[in-house]
Order: sequence, then C-alpha cells, then structure tokens
Amino acid sequence: MTPHVRLTFLAATTALLAASAIVSPALISPAWAQSGDFRDCLQTIKADATRQGVPAGIADRAFQGLTPDQKVIDLDQRQPEFSLTYARYVGGTVSADRIVKGQQRMAQHRALLDKLQAQYGVPPQYIMAFWGIETNYGTYMGDFRVVRSVATLACMTKRRDFFSNETVQALRILNNNHMTSDQMRGSWAGAMGNMQFMPSTFTQWAVDYDGNGRIDIWNSLPDAFASASNFLRGVGFKPGLPSSEEVVLPRGFPLDQADSTVEKPVKAWAAMGVKKAGGGALPPVDDQAQILLPAGSRGPAFILYPNFKAVMNWNRSTLYALSVGILARQIAGGPPVQQAAPADDEPLSRDTVIDIQNRLARLGLYKDETDGLLGPKTRSALRLFQQQSGLPADGHPTAESVRRLQSQR
Repeated sequence: MTPHVRLTFLAATTALLAASAIVSPALISPAWAQSGDFRDCLQTIKADATRQGVPAGIADRAFQGLTPDQKVIDLDQRQPEFSLTYARYVGGTVSADRIVKGQQRMAQHRALLDKLQAQYGVPPQYIMAFWGIETNYGTYMGDFRVVRSVATLACMTKRRDFFSNETVQALRILNNNHMTSDQMRGSWAGAMGNMQFMPSTFTQWAVDYDGNGRIDIWNSLPDAFASASNFLRGVGFKPGLPSSEEVVLPRGFPLDQADSTVEKPVKAWAAMGVKKAGGGALPPVDDQAQILLPAGSRGPAFILYPNFKAVMNWNRSTLYALSVGILARQIAGGPPVQQAAPADDEPLSRDTVIDIQNRLARLGLYKDETDGLLGPKTRSALRLFQQQSGLPADGHPTAESVRRLQSQR
C-alpha cells in the first residue's frame, strides 16, 4: 500500500498485522453515518480540494451518488486476534514461490531495472521484493474504488484528517492524470497499483517514466518501478549496504544491546564479535546500525543498516521491513536465513498482550498505553522484568517469561 502510514500489504494478511503499521482500528462516528452528514463531509473535503487547485467539477463528478462503503468500514474495524510471530510472518511472506517468481521477473525486466538502479541507486532485488510482497508481482492490486474507500474512511472513522487528505490527493490525481474515478481502483484502504501507493505518496513521488504524458502505476511497469525507486531514494535509501543481514552474536553478548534504542557504528558491532551468518566479517564502516532479535535470543539475529529505516518508511512494521530484506537477498541469489526460529514460539492473543502490559504496569515497568500491541516500549518493559527474574533479557515474550509474569501477585 503506501509507503507511509500504511494500511495494506496483501489484504488477506493485513487484518492480522496490527503489530505493524496499522496504528489502531478506527471507530465509527455515528454522526457521520447519516447520509446527510456524509454529504456534508464530502463538501468539506471538496472545499479543501478546491483551495488546493482542484476544479470543483472534478470533485462533483467523483462524489456524484457516492455512498459509504460498508465493506471498507467492516475491514477497518476488524480487531486483529493475534500478533504474528517472526516465523509465521516471514514464513508466509518469503515463500519459495515468491523467491522464484522474483528471480524470473528480475531477469525479465533486467534492462529497465538496471537503468533505474543507475539513476536512483536502488538495487533491482529490492524493487522486486516490494512488488512481490505488495501485489504478488501485479496479480492482486485490489478492486475497490479508491475515492470511495478513502472518502468512507475520512467521513466515518476517527482518522478523518489523514483520510481527508488522501481523498483530496485522489481528486488531484483525477484532475492531473486523465483518469475517471471508476478507473482508479486499489485496496480497501486506498492503496493503488503494482506497488500499492496511497494517493498522497502518488502525488509526491510517482513518475511518468515511459514519457507518455500520464503516470500509470497500474499498467506501466516503467512508471511503477521508477515511482518505487524515486520514493525509496527520497526517503533515504542509499546504495552500498543492504537493509539488513543475518548475523551471529558472540557468546555472552549483552542482550540489552539488541534493542531498537541502541545504535552503534557497524565496526563497533564487529569489535564486539558480531559476524555475518556463515562467519564473514561485517563491513568496516562507520554507518550506524542496530541488532534485532525478532524471535528472541533463541532465534536468528540481524543487523539493521541505515537502509532499514528507509524500508520502514514503506510500512511501519519491523517484520515487514525485515521480510523485504530477506526476500531481496534471496531474489538476488543469496542464502536463506540460517538460524531457525524456536519451534515453540506461538502468537499471543491481543487480550494476553494487554494482560502482560497491565502486569508490567503494576510492577512499575510499563507506563504506556495498554493497547495489546507488542511494540518497543512493551518489549523494553518485559526486558526489565526478565532481568529482575534471571531470564534471558531479550524482551521476547517466551512462554516462560509470560508464565513468570502471570505468577506475580
């Protein structure tokens, strides 16, 4: 979907991925549920669009007969039941079929991809990885009318400001790109085309690379790939290092250093004994990097280079960004992840995570919202509890950590 506050990534899995970028399910505002109020909301959006230079007639045609899409509301309200584990997320995303298809598509479009790499600095395997994860290489781009989707989300949820702007940007696309509202189709949350751009991402970063006078990220792969490359370069992706890489930690490595708040130069990690999986040395560079243990200390370890942050701009999910790097590496012919995740690593229900947060809060270790999401603050609080309990302090909710926490009175 979009680079930026993204609400998509293969509609079938997104509903489960609240631990990623989907901040929190929006609630219906009953006032906007009435048809008259929905029309009033559309008129407010139209006024904003006209102030930004969109002709009133464009908005009138796009909004004519427009009604809220109940299916969009239902999908937006869906509460995720589980926080996916590293093994389930990455295993479902980086499949053998997706790797093979990515290699085939990269070979098929090599000339174009090499040209784009020379211009934007983004390696072909990354474009293929995003394409594969977002739309399974263009085979599923969504069939919701984008204007209706974003207008529904603007007028019938509490994220009105964000989606009102997306609706305005969708109207700008209609005005500038010679499209009809019915032609502009995408995911239920408004993500569009081969690379699933939100309207605001489209208006800022999309490129008419084939030079035919219009930007078509649905049917023109030159436009789609160039737009993705332009976006990634714009948010800081730089040639030289990958986004992430599997590593092996030395015996006795301090687990509190494997935290999103801890950054060191790559060569400082190397000096601590961190090596590439397989035993190779890390590059002797000063670029800042982090160490990630997505399945805890018993699972694989990764070093996150600066390009990882650029990938996170596409989707604010750590597991999503990690999957992009793993898939890109294998599309380029690199090895799979060598260290398996622990077999007993199970997803936790949202209620269980809320219980964990409440228990950590009662112990004075957690001071944030009890939202049921295993975010960095929850993991940091859990790490403190593990330290106090003599457990491996990796911030990962192992069965033993949860059992110990639940036994506290």
